[in-house]
Formats: sequence, C-alpha cells, structure tokens
Amino acid sequence: MAELITLTIDGQECRGTKGMTILQVAKENGLDIPTLCNHPWLTTHGGCRMCVVEVEGQRRLVTACAAPAEDGQIVVAHNDRLETLRQMTLELLFAERNHICPFCAMTGVCELQDRAYEHHITHTRYDYIFPVLTPDTTNPYFVQDHNRCILCGRCVRSCYEIAGVGTLGFGHRGSQEVVIADLGVPLGESSCIKCGTCVDVCPTGALFDKRAPYFSRARGLERKPSICPDDDLGCAMNVVLKSGLVARIEGWTEAPVNGPLLSYRSRYEILNEPHPRVLKPRVRKDGELVEVDWAEALDATAELLAKTQSGADGHVVGLCSTRLPYETLASYHRLLAEQCGCVDVDTFRGAQRATRRQADDLYGTHKECDFEAIQQADMVLLVGFDPCTTHPVLGAWLAKKVHHDGVPIVSISPRTTKTAELSILSLKPRRGSELAVLYGLLGQLIEQRNLGHLVDRLTAEKWRSHPPGRVSYEAGVEEQAVVRAAALYAAAKNPVILYGPDLTETGNPTLIGRLWEMAQLLGHVGASKEVMVRGFTTGANSAAAEQIGFRGADMEGAAVVYLLSGDDPVDLTPQLRQDLRDAGAVILQSAHDGPLVQYADVVLPSLKWSERGGTWINVMGVGQTFEACTKAPAGIKPDEWVLTEIGERLSAVKEAAHE
Repeated sequence: MAELITLTIDGQECRGTKGMTILQVAKENGLDIPTLCNHPWLTTHGGCRMCVVEVEGQRRLVTACAAPAEDGQIVVAHNDRLETLRQMTLELLFAERNHICPFCAMTGVCELQDRAYEHHITHTRYDYIFPVLTPDTTNPYFVQDHNRCILCGRCVRSCYEIAGVGTLGFGHRGSQEVVIADLGVPLGESSCIKCGTCVDVCPTGALFDKRAPYFSRARGLERKPSICPDDDLGCAMNVVLKSGLVARIEGWTEAPVNGPLLSYRSRYEILNEPHPRVLKPRVRKDGELVEVDWAEALDATAELLAKTQSGADGHVVGLCSTRLPYETLASYHRLLAEQCGCVDVDTFRGAQRATRRQADDLYGTHKECDFEAIQQADMVLLVGFDPCTTHPVLGAWLAKKVHHDGVPIVSISPRTTKTAELSILSLKPRRGSELAVLYGLLGQLIEQRNLGHLVDRLTAEKWRSHPPGRVSYEAGVEEQAVVRAAALYAAAKNPVILYGPDLTETGNPTLIGRLWEMAQLLGHVGASKEVMVRGFTTGANSAAAEQIGFRGADMEGAAVVYLLSGDDPVDLTPQLRQDLRDAGAVILQSAHDGPLVQYADVVLPSLKWSERGGTWINVMGVGQTFEACTKAPAGIKPDEWVLTEIGERLSAVKEAAHE
C-alpha cells in the first residue's frame, strides 16, 4: 500500500502518496501550478521552467514537475517573485518565435496563450528576435510550423515514448534550434508513422491537422469515445464533435487496449469518404436502379429471399462486414440462418477465420496467448504478418520493443513488408513455400536443442527431411537465414509467434498447426495451457463474428447474395466479382455508393462508423461498448431495424404462400 504524505502548498494542506511530484500533488488537490512542457502521457522534462516553486529549506527554486513531494514540505507556488519570473519566461517565449495568435489555427485552445492571459502578458519588453522558419507541409495529415514552436519537447518525447519510433529530435542551436525529423529530412520523407500523437500533445500551433484546422480546434467541442473499426486490435479513440459533426479524432487516455496511441487510419483516414452516401433505397427496374421508398425496397428484399425457401431456385448466401457491432452481426446472422435457413453465412474476410477453425479441427483446440505475453516477449517471430501495415498500433508497440528493449524480430513473409525494416532478420520465401520454411525451422530446433525425443519418430523424420539446403531450394531463402532464425527463437526465454492475414489467406490450416507445434516443442505454453502464438485479422469484430457462428459460405449456385457492407471498403477481388455476376440476385445494405452497387438488385442505406453504437470484441476477447457519436442523415434507418423489418415481411410472405 502506498505511503501517504501531507505537505502544504500556498498555505493549503495537500495530501498525496510517496513517489508523486509536487506538481502531481498540487493537481490532485485542485491547485494549479502553471506548466508548458509537462503532459500526463509523457515522462518529466522540466524544460519550460514555468512550474518553478519555492520549497522551505531549499536554497534554489525547484521545478514542481520534477521535484519529489515529501511529507511535511512547505511549498510556495505563487508569489510576486515567482509571477515575475514566469512573466519573464513567457515574454522570452513570445519574443523568440512568431506567436501572433490571430493568424494561428490553435488560437483559443493554445496553452501558451492561456498562460499569457493568466499572467497578464499584453506585450513583451524584449525585442522580437525570431527568425523566419519555413513550415513543413510534406506530411499528408498535419503541418509542422517551427515559427510557433516553444521547444518544450513534448512532441519529441511522445514520438519516442508513445509511438516508439523516435523520428523527432532537436536540431541546430540558439535561435535556429528546431524540432527535426530523423537527421533533418522533411516529415513526409522521414520515418514518421503519421500517428498524430505529437499533434495531440503539442501545447501551441507548432503542430496542427491539415483537415479544417480552424473548425476543429475551437473551444466548446464535445468528445465521445468510440472504436476504430479497421482491425481486430480494438483501438478506442475520442471523437471530437462540433455542431454534431466530426471535427477530428484524438487519442483517448482511458482506451483499455491502445491508450492514447492511434494509427493514421484511426485518426485521419477514417474521416475520408471516397464515395457518396446512399441516402435512399433503390430497386433495379428494367436494368436500372431506381430510388423507391422503404416499404417497396423492404418488400422487394423479402420477396427475393422468399423465392429460395423451396430450395428449387438455389440457396441464399450472406456476406457481412466485421466492422459492424455485435448486435448488428447477431441480427443479420439470425435473419439468414433462422428465417432463411441459410448455412452459407460468412464475413467478407471469412477465409482467414475458417482456416483457424480448420486448424482447430486437425490439431485440437488451442488457446492462443494474450497481450501480456506479447508485451513480455523477448523475441518476436512474425509469420505472414506485416503489423506496421495492417495493425499500425501493434507495429508501433513492436517498434518500441526493438528501439527501447533491443528485442529481436524475425519476419517470414512472401511480401515486401514495412515491418521487415524493424526486423533483425527477414526471410522472404516464394509464395506457397511457407510450409517448407516452417518444417526447416522445426528441424533446426530439434537439431540445435537436441529435442528429437519430444516428438514421435515419424514427425521428427518429416521435420528433419527439410534441412536448410532443401528449404533454400524450395523457398528461395538463404540457408544461414533458416539456421539463424531457429537459433534466435531457441535462445529466447519468452518468444511469441504472431501470424496474420498473409498466412491465413493461403487456406492451409497446416501452417497454423506448425506454429502451435513450434511453441509447444520448446515449452512456450502458459499456465492456462495457452500457446505463445496469436493470430490477427482485419475488422474490429472478427472475434464476435466467430462467436456468433459465421462459418463460411459456398457462393457457387447462389440464388440470392445478401451483402451487409456498411461503410466497409470491401476488396472486390476477381473471384467476388465473378460470384456476384453469377448470382441470381444481389441485395446490398451499404452506407456508400461504391463499386458493389453495380451488382445490386436492391440497395438499402446503411450507417457509417460514427453513427453506430454497440459492442465490439477484439482479438483477445476484450469487449467494449460505445454509443453512436453522430446522427445518421434523415431517412437512413438503423441496420437492426432494417433486418427486423425484412424478417417480419419474410414471415408474412411465407404465411401467404401457405394459405
């Protein structure tokens, strides 16, 4: 239990716990000690000197953000002397750079401006010495304006401590000192992952979003927590609203999975709408899609589904987005599986999940590891997975492990991946030869660790039948790379294997089974019998879809294909295009007038991500429930309402047919 302490700040008795700083105790007790470089997400810097205080018994002023609070201390945080010093500090900051506020996008929400008002700064006694510095606009999402920078270091620390990249640092000296990217290259050409965390923590207008900066930075904004629907990590975020519209996306400190870190897709790309909204239902008449009212569109949908009930006209196939909340997925599955008798209900990326299920059938059900195992890993083996592209927040965590802890990463992927840049070793086998590489690794583990006695003779012979030379011939990788990859995995005490969409889309469940066997061979199994392996896919609710019972779909001979895409930018593969052309009819429930519309016979408007409320279950089983952030345009109905109405009309059609 933390030791309680009591100190006096400006005559007020304040309580805290041992280990807190004076600044933290003051905030905990409702007292304001001004600061500019301090931020709750970041480590202490003590550079701005705004939080200097007097401590009885100390000869010099101390920085409250760095000084430990001690029991019995008597602290003075506000008096004439300290106010004079703070005024001088602020005047120097204003004189050193261009802080002419009316021209700045951050005016009204600028911490420097706030402190100037608090300390009655109406002018500066010092000559303006600031040089003219060229803003950096090369980043596609935000601007770096050196003229507004106070060199507090928040952005530098956030880039290293939160994003794990360390792109930003200080360059040059004196009045020319600026925050630079890498060794002075433009931000757009640097190692920046465009997460925008630096924009969140910047106290001035030195970093600001390009998208409507004046609209999104005013006071009086409303913030609502939501979830990024992009991948199954379950990243939560703050949606910033103005007049009911989404102004911007911010990191959310209380996010249970990702904390304040967001990817560029969560923060910026999610705000882009590449296609117009579907605002009214449509039905195809004489080859053309015609806008109709809801009643006609729902009746047409029910009639199409009813025609398949006899079985003579083929079967219904359902494909649904995993970006949707649990409640919508359950309603959709209930309509098709129970009322339409449809066994072909799946997600747009169902092949990835089906492969894991097939592996369970072949090798027994295995519980895969959780986040804690990934965070504690001292070696990471990536197989068919490029998290820096598909799961950027996870990619940032791995970057932090590499840069901060020296954790080695080995990547095995037929693609050229961004994560390979972080890897100590990258194997790029020919597509389709991944199994040979895994056999080679297993054979090497047996040889290097003398573990042949742990597997049966036939299995050991199969693994040994793929020596490095054969693997090199079949997969096109270097022999020594196979040997070294096995040695790195064998030498680790807590390695973890992460696999992703590039592995599961191969359709070969044996690959996942080999990964489980690799972990079990070296005893990398947790107390709860979970193997130190974890698979990832796309779509925030992929795990929920699996729980509900989305089990795969046979598109061949489909009489009706019912697509519930919402705002999912579905990848229209050649196979899906052909399946939709071959289908007897296509029902599409979509938020946007995208490429799928051309195949549809009925189009039903749907909600987009900010208009949805419900529950999402991430890849680790963490459930998060959020309310809708914005209202849908007039005339667009909730998806559950649409599905219920279709079900009622379908029941009525069935009853009429029996009479």
